[in-house]
Amino acid sequence: MEVLSRMIDLKFVSGCAVGMLLAVVGATPVNAESRMWIDSAASKRRTCPSFECGIIGRFFFRETVVVYETADGWSRVSQYYSAGCSDGRSAFVDSGRDDCAESNGIRNGEFAEWVRSDFLAATRPDNPG
Repeated sequence: MEVLSRMIDLKFVSGCAVGMLLAVVGATPVNAESRMWIDSAASKRRTCPSFECGIIGRFFFRETVVVYETADGWSRVSQYYSAGCSDGRSAFVDSGRDDCAESNGIRNGEFAEWVRSDFLAATRPDNPG
């Protein structure tokens, strides 16, 4: 079942209140202060919440991230930013799909970084071995 979540975020810009309505289908907003630890050396940064999406880098074991939202076992760990699209391809994708398409998590030339939620830990992971 798809869930429609709505979150109102009031921002103050130059003393004026600006209301922003964020509607996300199938995603759960998370407190922006939800800091987590990377608990796997194999975790990759992806353009969307799927193994089919492009890889834009990797996380390091014990790196901390802020979780902005979760969806179907994935966590968004960055704000949206430029995908560096040129001729329909993202300059930031290291491997996999690099097309600047919504199906690859790129909308209006922007994407966010996603990681599998099971690669995250609420506390600092112990030393390996």
